[in-house]
Amino acid sequence: MKINISNATFSSIVGIGQKVKKASKDSGKEYLELNRGVNAVTEINLSCIYPTINYNSKEFQVYAPNLGIESFRQAIAKEYFPTRYREEDILNKIAITPGGMPAIDLAIQILNVENIYFPKFYWGSYSKMATIRNKKFSFYDSLNDLDISKLNESSCIFICDPNNPTGIKLEDDFLYESIYKINSTGAIIIFDSPYRKLFSDDRMFNILSSLDNVIITESFSKWIGLSGLRMGFIFCNNKDFNAELNIRLLYEFNAVSSPPQLIIERILETKGGRQVLDDFRNETTKHIEMNINYLYDRGLLVKEIYGEIEKPLGIFAVINKSEDFLFQNKIGAVGLDKFVYHDKDIWSSYSRICVSVPYEKFTKFLDKI
Repeated sequence: MKINISNATFSSIVGIGQKVKKASKDSGKEYLELNRGVNAVTEINLSCIYPTINYNSKEFQVYAPNLGIESFRQAIAKEYFPTRYREEDILNKIAITPGGMPAIDLAIQILNVENIYFPKFYWGSYSKMATIRNKKFSFYDSLNDLDISKLNESSCIFICDPNNPTGIKLEDDFLYESIYKINSTGAIIIFDSPYRKLFSDDRMFNILSSLDNVIITESFSKWIGLSGLRMGFIFCNNKDFNAELNIRLLYEFNAVSSPPQLIIERILETKGGRQVLDDFRNETTKHIEMNINYLYDRGLLVKEIYGEIEKPLGIFAVINKSEDFLFQNKIGAVGLDKFVYHDKDIWSSYSRICVSVPYEKFTKFLDKI
């Protein structure tokens, strides 16, 4: 059988998850799964959502429109772009995707660029997707160090804020100023920041939506907590990009599943939905803050990344223990070498962990190390 080889390797994060689950099953002992990138402090309570959905309706049972259910896209426009949601063509700039990863992959597919720039510390799947799509990529240390003079319409810059894996959050004024400068060169910015809205209701998405060369890829998995529903979207002002996106959505997915769209729409648009969302975010961020403070107080945060006083913001943190050491102590983690392209030996001594777990369980396991 002849096949096309992607030259991408299987996700280390998925592989580590399988290893942890097998070890737990074989030993009969509990492992703390900090290798995952999902919120696990609590679940969002959907009890008030189910009665509002008509399961026997065509809207629930039949194909959704290619770009997604119109009322859902309208809810997204109101949530993310509150000064623009009444614009006549705003819904044509929003396309629903089955999760954040397909949103990123579609953008990478469509863009005709010579080089994609990922941050020095980056989600490993970025480079895997670029490899599969035969896109050249390189890395930048920070937005401060990015040479704007070398950017043009053949360049694409990825920005994740707060960063995955470090959780470092840039000052918003600096972030917008940097993106504005990049946008003015004709270079394309992919703003992939799915952890942001868990912590903030700021207007950054709204502000960035006015820039012609910005593509927003977003996932509901992180700030609403429903990763199992696989729901995200792409926003872009460019008509040519959106026309091609519309075609690829059709032949890759033939419409995204309707039920998840209806569920998340009700969360965003109903009083009960907003209340359970607030409850979920408040409980989740409370435990994240306590867990990060615990790491800081115990000197577990990596000083080479955070300095003496800075703390991460987000669901991830990098600590000064190796993946193997943590696994031996029944803690699943991902070595930081999986999130860099160069000097892997240096960074393999550290690990990225998810801090979005109950504080009591978090400290129970980490007290032992």
